This record gives sequence, C-alpha cells and structure tokens, in this order.
Amino acid sequence: MAREMDSDSAGSQFFICLAPVPRLDHQYTTFGKLIKGDDVLEKIGNAPVTFANGENSKPTKRVVINKIDIVSADSVK
Repeated sequence: MAREMDSDSAGSQFFICLAPVPRLDHQYTTFGKLIKGDDVLEKIGNAPVTFANGENSKPTKRVVINKIDIVSADSVK
C-alpha cells in the first residue's frame, strides 16, 4: 500500500509490482498476488507514463481496474 515516510500514512493507493521489489519487503503491506490475468497486468505495465515525484511513474491516462476477485489462499492450486 502506498504511503508517505510515516508508516501510518497509508491511504487508498497501492502498488502493482511487475517484478520482485525487495526494497519494499517489510516496509509496505502486501495484499496478495496475481494468479491469473497476466495479459491485463502487462497492459497496466505498458501504460504510457510521465515524470512525477522524481521518476517516470505517473500514467498519462487514468488506469482503472474494473473488477478484482479476492479468493482465499486455500482455493489457489
């Protein structure tokens, strides 16, 4: 979950990581992992971005996730 330097400042933004990011380990909350929909993840990752906050990370067009299914870890094989 995205936040400021204060660990209690998280809001409604979150990261979608396209690869392992060890520097985030034990620093941010992890909600889950992708079990299908690699094509959608690739589209999100390929969205054009512009420079913001010191890095190329701000999408030039709003990226919207219309549906997410949350399933228990026990149901994933």
